Amino acid sequence: MGDDDDEPFRKLFTGGSIVFVGEMFGLAISFLSTLVIGRLLGPDGYGAIALGSAALATASTLVLLGMHTGVGRFLPRYDDPARRRGVLVSAFQLVLPLSLLAGGGLIVFAEPIAASVFSDEGVAPVLRVFGLAMPFASVEKLAVGGIQGTKRSTPKVFVENVTAHITRLVLAVIILALGFDAAGVAWAYVLGHAAAAMLGMYYLYRYTSLFTRTEATPMHRELLAFSAPLIVSSIMVKILADIDTFLLGYFVSTADVGIYNVLYPLATMLTAVLASFGFLFVPILSELHAEGDVAEMKHMYQLVTKWIFMVSLPIVLVIALFPELLLRYTYGPDYVEGAFALSILAVGFFIHAVAGPNYKTLTAMGNTRLIMYDNIGAAALNVALNVVLIPRYSYLGASVATVISYFLLNVAYSTQLYTRTGIHPFGASLFKPATIAVASIGTVYLVVTSLVTVTVFVFVPLFALFLAIHAVVTLRFGGIEREEVLLLLDLEERLGVDLGPAKAVAKRLL
Repeated sequence: MGDDDDEPFRKLFTGGSIVFVGEMFGLAISFLSTLVIGRLLGPDGYGAIALGSAALATASTLVLLGMHTGVGRFLPRYDDPARRRGVLVSAFQLVLPLSLLAGGGLIVFAEPIAASVFSDEGVAPVLRVFGLAMPFASVEKLAVGGIQGTKRSTPKVFVENVTAHITRLVLAVIILALGFDAAGVAWAYVLGHAAAAMLGMYYLYRYTSLFTRTEATPMHRELLAFSAPLIVSSIMVKILADIDTFLLGYFVSTADVGIYNVLYPLATMLTAVLASFGFLFVPILSELHAEGDVAEMKHMYQLVTKWIFMVSLPIVLVIALFPELLLRYTYGPDYVEGAFALSILAVGFFIHAVAGPNYKTLTAMGNTRLIMYDNIGAAALNVALNVVLIPRYSYLGASVATVISYFLLNVAYSTQLYTRTGIHPFGASLFKPATIAVASIGTVYLVVTSLVTVTVFVFVPLFALFLAIHAVVTLRFGGIEREEVLLLLDLEERLGVDLGPAKAVAKRLL
């Protein structure tokens, strides 16, 4: 494989690394936000915030019409300036009026929604404030889609992971310090989306032709033809992500919503690596698919899946094996009862992440209608399971429903991807080291926990041992390929540092 053949890997790894750092930074700030809000407002207050945030996410998904994904896919396929500007202009023309209408609707109907759906009129002021965030959230997503189409990673990080999260955290701390309740904290979310939207528009001004005088070829029909199935798919994905929150509020209580919405974000940290590489995966895979290079697509898919596994394994070890310890020393004893549900969610999202970017690959290939059918089935199953399990088991039932639905959805995605292209995630460089690492770490965990009670002082050296086993197994049993070695040498050259000692150790183990 020559230097030109390595270019997609370098681009994906460099861009994915930038997005991963941004994702982890955003997750850390988001974790601090939920920690502060969850502790100071308690399960009831944080439950109201979670319901408002879920309502905003669901409604903004509807009004986006899948345009953010369409923009990210179509921009790299056109060289004509008129068409490139037309993609952006058409997307904004379709989305902005709907976002204003939806935001106004949430403001006007906040009280009946709170009373009839959640049986808690105290949620109404929170819903009303979140309605004001609707246009900003839509513009933010469209801007990120435009940035994705230019194949730039850093602007995306500053818009979604830095600006939105830091603004929300700082304002939430100030608002809570001033003694305001959940409705006051909701303003931190509104202003966070507003700041991110403004920065996103600046990047579109800088890197695209959106604000130039270039003639814009209308692209409404093309965008809608591609995105129409994605509209349904996006709705189904939001049902997968948020219907449990709504049904917990309907069947159980706002406090249970608060507990579940502490568990869920912790578990979804496991998808951070998948999201990092997925951001540039669509435009790069779209180009390879247009060239008919299926072999390169498969190799890249397996390489990315291996990276996802290697980075995600330490995270799932902490969340799934030590949930009570994690919850007790972060959110406090009020949330410890959700420990078992957190373990279930962590394992489920780890499997979801390691299944690889199957959804992104199908999207890059243009199979949006197939994705739509898969998502409809998974969402319908999720609703049915939640309706059966939540009244009896509360957030534990919601966790089980979520894990089963995502697992079967990934089975469908991966099976269809394999039957159409032969692409699957399980390369030799993943399967062998993964099996040995999981078996070794599992054995150590069972032995240690059978002998001693795991406290913070036991956890720290135990986790360090897990990481050492993971690193040695990866190096010793074929987890490192030529691409990783070349990327390491390239990184060494760019940073001007000597990685000689590390390379010497790796060479002995390889």
